Amino acid sequence: MFDSGVPGLKAKRIQVFICCFMQYAMLHSCRSTWSFTSGLLAKSDDHEHDDEKIDDFDKQYLGYINFSFLFVYGSSMLFLGQIGDRIGPKLFMLCGTFSTGIIQFMIAALLPVERHNRWLLLVLQIFNGISQAPAWPGLMAIMNNWQSKPNKVIVMGYFAACTNVGNILGDLFAALLIEQLGMSVMAPIYISAIGVLIMSVINIFMIEASSAKEYIAQFKNPNTKSLVYKQAHDEYISRAASIVSISEQSFMTDLSQTLLTVDRDSQMNPQIQPKPKKKKENSINMITAWKLPNVALYAFAFGCIKAVFYILAFWLPSYLKGENLEGVAWITQMIEWGTIPGGILICYAGVHWNLRASLIVPSLWVGTVVMVSINFLSKLDQPYVLYYILVFLTGLMIGGVYNNVSGAIVIELSNMKELKGNKKSTATVTSVVMGYGAVFAAINQLIVPYLESILFLYCSINAIVAGCFLIPLIINEYKRYKEQKTKVDDAK
Repeated sequence: MFDSGVPGLKAKRIQVFICCFMQYAMLHSCRSTWSFTSGLLAKSDDHEHDDEKIDDFDKQYLGYINFSFLFVYGSSMLFLGQIGDRIGPKLFMLCGTFSTGIIQFMIAALLPVERHNRWLLLVLQIFNGISQAPAWPGLMAIMNNWQSKPNKVIVMGYFAACTNVGNILGDLFAALLIEQLGMSVMAPIYISAIGVLIMSVINIFMIEASSAKEYIAQFKNPNTKSLVYKQAHDEYISRAASIVSISEQSFMTDLSQTLLTVDRDSQMNPQIQPKPKKKKENSINMITAWKLPNVALYAFAFGCIKAVFYILAFWLPSYLKGENLEGVAWITQMIEWGTIPGGILICYAGVHWNLRASLIVPSLWVGTVVMVSINFLSKLDQPYVLYYILVFLTGLMIGGVYNNVSGAIVIELSNMKELKGNKKSTATVTSVVMGYGAVFAAINQLIVPYLESILFLYCSINAIVAGCFLIPLIINEYKRYKEQKTKVDDAK
């Protein structure tokens, strides 16, 4: 996965992968610790933490807080990418991670003091959204600059698990510090903030500002100026088309696996072909993008799936607390433990068989049955084992889909005849789909407080609708599969 014939490059790639992985995992742990803490603060019938609660901090107010964070976070990603292109991915990422750690500290320290100032938290979460926005596109740009092009899909598939590992860490902090040790509800937020800052300091020294291409260029014969190793030459040439700017990473924030996907034929036949003359690319506007075939369907589908993911991420602890369950943090972790293998399985299927949509839609509908089942567990006596199993299966089906659906949509968009070979228009259409998804997920944070008693039923409706909207994706995928099979048969 990280192999290279260039001396030292494999170790560099592993180092970059681990540092980037842990950096975003610690940053994401801030979200899960906040999810757990906010669920306790908003629970009106829980008097255990009354001395730490903020005035008028109810579930409707929590919905406004979560909406503000997600909306600002998504908007900032679109607009801050251009700054990252100018200052470089490493500095861009570190600006976001350091400021995130500081703001998390401020949230934990100021809320107990300013309990009567409900606007303080809203302002801090808005700044929190701005601070977290540079981290993902910056880290993705760093990863892209160091990883090998043929193995990049698999590497990015594993890297996508950093969000799940981060959520597990956050739940673990909450379980140990609040549920086991009985510490302040703000204690996990402090720990997550410290983790983000420590990893940021480590990455100042451990992540290099250069790229693999610059590292490989060191191996040149001083007399002939040619690269010493044949492997170095091959890798150096392959870097030419693989450098992606931060602004491109910003609007494709969720495309961790397949943004960088190369056609399988080009992997199997890597000979260099003469480049045709580039045609002038004419970009399209947002309104025209919505009118392209199936774009609206894909946008609605992605919005529904993203909404389900963020509803569960922000509201699952609160829902489980409302069911008067113990060990909520341990149950919440199960969704992340399910998402990791679910995402990797779909990623591998996409790489080896080019079948993503054919797995995504059935997984969504099976996940719907699982979520409906969870909604009726409250009628049973002490159904802890069932909660663990069904929440795990929800992660396996729904979380695995979320980690891959954006890539499946982008592959479909890139194959549209209206966009073929036009990178500018593809970027515009992709930003329409992803942007709508972010806005719809944010709006749902305002709806959930009124539907919390039927949380999983509401998520199930979103999943069913998303699956219906993605049916054209399966049809087109099947057509491409038949065409490829026909070409292989003809070649024999």
